[in-house]
Parts: sequence; C-alpha cells; structure tokens
Amino acid sequence: MIVPSKFTSFDNSVISRFPCLLEALTREISVYDLYKETESNFEDIGEFILALDSLFVLGRIELDNLNRPGF
Repeated sequence: MIVPSKFTSFDNSVISRFPCLLEALTREISVYDLYKETESNFEDIGEFILALDSLFVLGRIELDNLNRPGF
C-alpha cells in the first residue's frame, strides 16, 4: 500500500520506505545497485518499484537513460 490508511499502518506503507531510498540517492547509482543496497527495507521487488514510481511522480527522482548504450 502506498499511503497509510485505516487498515495500513505508516510502517507498512511505501511512504515509510522513502527515506532509505533518498539517502542512497545522494549520489548517482544504478537501479540494480540501489535495490541491492536497500532490499532489506522492502518485502519484494514490486514494493521497491512502487516506491521508485511514487518518488518519480512526486518529482523527487528522475530517470537518466541518456548515458546507456542502445537508447
């Protein structure tokens, strides 16, 4: 669940995972390395992707794929 509700506590919401991601994003890092560094904070890869999507929508992170071969 993204946000806390009557049935989801703050600790079980994706919002509570934002600080660990934002702390790791103080430097350039690949998505794979970011997941490996923070995976203990997430139940599964889906929750990790949901947290990244949420941060992207909020404008807190951006995708830079211009330096990748094949793009």
